[in-house]
Amino acid sequence: MNYELDQISEELTEAISESFENLFFADIEQCVSVNEIETEEEALIVSVDTIAPFKGKVGLIIDKEMSEEIVMEMVGGDFDLIDKEMIADALSEIGNTIVGRFLSKIVPEDEEFSLGFPECIKWNPNDYNYKSSENCKLFDLELEDKHVFCVLNKD
Repeated sequence: MNYELDQISEELTEAISESFENLFFADIEQCVSVNEIETEEEALIVSVDTIAPFKGKVGLIIDKEMSEEIVMEMVGGDFDLIDKEMIADALSEIGNTIVGRFLSKIVPEDEEFSLGFPECIKWNPNDYNYKSSENCKLFDLELEDKHVFCVLNKD
């Protein structure tokens, strides 16, 4: 099957929306295609490779404050007990869930899909040169006054 990014982008944003609603009760108010990622906030990026049959990568860039809020919603408890490892684990699980939902939407039921292990690291825009293109789609997902950026790359 030929996976064209323009044809599968909507399935990705649906998977993100469903996951955000189910995991930590956040509604995506708006999803806009953008040409590049512009954020001045300290942020984390969680990325998951899609191995088969769609070969590519999905990434979410989430600012630090929102990352902490997400973990609070998911696990509850005292804010002071949340550490970097807990945040990285929670965001990795969210990334894994989103990519699993996404692949289940685009891969025919009679085919299997596989994905890599999620990786959550500090976002440094100098390390990434994401620009919207034929093989890379970028989205700005708006949640109340916060923004999450999404990257869909095709190898």
